[in-house]
Amino acid sequence: MFGLGLIGTSLALDLRVQGFRVYGYDLKPEHLGEARRLQAIDEALEAPSGAFDAIVLAAPPRANLGLLAAGAAAPLWLDTGSVKQEIVRRAGAAGLPFVGGHPLAGTEGAGPFGALAGLFAGRGFALCPGGGPRAAAEEIVRALGARPIWIDAEEHDRLVARSSHLVYAWSCALAELLQGVPEELIGPAAREMLRVATSPIALWREILEMNRSGVDDAVRDAQAALEAAASGDEALLSAASRIARRLREDGDGG
Repeated sequence: MFGLGLIGTSLALDLRVQGFRVYGYDLKPEHLGEARRLQAIDEALEAPSGAFDAIVLAAPPRANLGLLAAGAAAPLWLDTGSVKQEIVRRAGAAGLPFVGGHPLAGTEGAGPFGALAGLFAGRGFALCPGGGPRAAAEEIVRALGARPIWIDAEEHDRLVARSSHLVYAWSCALAELLQGVPEELIGPAAREMLRVATSPIALWREILEMNRSGVDDAVRDAQAALEAAASGDEALLSAASRIARRLREDGDGG
């Protein structure tokens, strides 16, 4: 496991329970220390090198790009970032047996201190073809209790810009709009929408920069949708309500 933040340590916890031997690497000694304390790893690595059955890149997106050239070897390379086109392209150029991965789970926590066993159970786990062995990637995903979802990297970035990256930007925008509003006038729905804006800023800056095109398209479409909804058109609001109910029910059922 190259990267022992929230996602990497949560992955390691679950994989160890399933009988995988997990080696862990992180630039931050405190992350390694916490991963050891949680018994998330069997052994700490001094450098991202060596030969393994699989390598999982769980550092921030730009750090993962650098780790592609770390000199390690494995029949499967899998990452966990939420932007896929660039890393799939880079891994292919380097001739690595790569599969782009994105677990659709997380919290507003940061580092291994917020790691949770079972974080991925029942959740989708996007997998983007990149030349690596599909069966081996699916084995890891299923060991986490997650559901593999195969999708092209470009299509992944376009859709996740709407389902995730836009949500973060929207949460930050709402925080700005609510400045000066008396606390008593901020209801529970608004407070829940603000939760995403408390996530680690450095990570989100990388994500927004690396998926700039997808996010820009999502923002343009969102502006038009917001203006239409604000018009109060009954047919539009009814359709939105039906869609929202269906999406919530589908999510609860998954």
